[in-house]
Amino acid sequence: MLLFLLSAVFIAGSRGAGLGEVDNCDVNELKVCIELIPRTPVGLPRSRDELDAHCQAYQTGMVCMDAWIKRCLPGDGQRLVQQQIGGARALMRFLCTNETALRKEFLKEPMCWSRVSPAWSQCVDELQMAVRDITERAQLLTYVNRNSELCCAREEYMQCVSYAGRACSASAAGLLRRMAWVLAQDVAACSQQQRCAAPPPPPRRCSRC
Repeated sequence: MLLFLLSAVFIAGSRGAGLGEVDNCDVNELKVCIELIPRTPVGLPRSRDELDAHCQAYQTGMVCMDAWIKRCLPGDGQRLVQQQIGGARALMRFLCTNETALRKEFLKEPMCWSRVSPAWSQCVDELQMAVRDITERAQLLTYVNRNSELCCAREEYMQCVSYAGRACSASAAGLLRRMAWVLAQDVAACSQQQRCAAPPPPPRRCSRC
């Protein structure tokens, strides 16, 4: 999850958040924040202990990242970054605060998270790569086209997560989609009329194999 936050900060910085106006500030310094984070299993936490470990890593990393954001970005840049990572912050706040409904629901579904964790990680990785690619081409795109591509990347991410959730119960799959939506809601400002190319169908399993 923290890697998603870090990617959002890189993306916001590359969008012209004012980086470089302060001496001795380099977006690559954020790698130091990653090095400070306690190592946790990749993917979704599968138990209360793993969730707590992820929360501790998140808190450690965000203290470092927030200090960099405050030191290196002007007010407009800070607001841009906070907007980009707002969904991820909200998701971690719900998951890391005791007695929240989302945390309680999450801890009821360890078998689901174990099954879908690799697919979840792949969905997040693909969203990050798509957003990074679009951002790198930002100067060649109009705002409308860039936002449209970001919206389609988010839509593909949601479809990826929905397909992964088919391995779980209906309630767990619904929770997975809710978490994905909170995580990615700030990627772009999308309308319900957004038109995206249909993603390729998932591979079919051979019933005779």
